Amino acid sequence: MLFKRFSNEFVLLNSFTIDADAKSDKLDRRTLAFVHEPPEHVEFYNTTGAVIPCTARGDPAPTLRWETRDGNPVKDVPGLRHIRPDGSLVFPPFHADNYRQDVHASVYRCTAANSAGVIGSRDVHVRGSK
Repeated sequence: MLFKRFSNEFVLLNSFTIDADAKSDKLDRRTLAFVHEPPEHVEFYNTTGAVIPCTARGDPAPTLRWETRDGNPVKDVPGLRHIRPDGSLVFPPFHADNYRQDVHASVYRCTAANSAGVIGSRDVHVRGSK
């Protein structure tokens, strides 16, 4: 089994279960891994915005979630931050007067979860400049 440190906890990355059916010696492998883990630092200008991808694969297919440093789920902030259906965290271009430190100068983390467990990305330090 492989474990990854995630907020002072170790989280199961891969688990293996054996089919209990006496007729089958098949190994049922359940996996979970990032395909594109977000980078550690993302800097952008208010005129450009930024898209931070996060994709994972697994069996069964994982659910992606973005959260703040304290573990709270990231919520859409109209015109400033949203999560695309593909799991990317998006900071669209914004007017300098709409800069928010809690949105544009913050730390985020992407998590992926399925029945095999939960994995968390590295912390993503976001800095948007106005």
